[in-house]
Amino acid sequence: MLLDALSLSPALDVLDVGAGDGRLVRELARRGHAGRVVGVDPTPGPGVQPASAEALPFPDASFDVVLFARVLAHLPDQARALAEARRVLRPGGQIWGAAHGPVHLRATWAALGQSLAPGDTPPKPALTVTCPLTVTGDDARFLLGTYGQVADVPGHLFPIRDTAQLLVWSLIP
Repeated sequence: MLLDALSLSPALDVLDVGAGDGRLVRELARRGHAGRVVGVDPTPGPGVQPASAEALPFPDASFDVVLFARVLAHLPDQARALAEARRVLRPGGQIWGAAHGPVHLRATWAALGQSLAPGDTPPKPALTVTCPLTVTGDDARFLLGTYGQVADVPGHLFPIRDTAQLLVWSLIP
């Protein structure tokens, strides 16, 4: 749904920073994207290169688009990651960041040098993508584990069906 909302030209060279399991990279390939598509992540999944967002292994001006989909808040040095994204971006290129929830929003704007005080409202996103969401018991255990918590998740509570909003901004000041 994020790719649909962004409407990327199929000829653009795209870098997905924090690509994780490579879902966006695979989806672009499935859609027949003709440009180069690269995903990087410190713990990469299939088809994703191992790399840190703060030290991208690419020459200057290598990509037309850099994506940070739900990752910026998790990086140890967001400002450095954005500087690296700008370095590998071609002139006239786009850097897109997607976030959800107050923690992600605050980290995104802090990384851009625009810290938000409690109660402040972030600037209006360029796009809002509403995604259907199904959480299974296994998903809940995994998510809790990412926060360092181990819990017995009662199976009768799942699956949970809901929607999530992904707020998307251009990260080029």
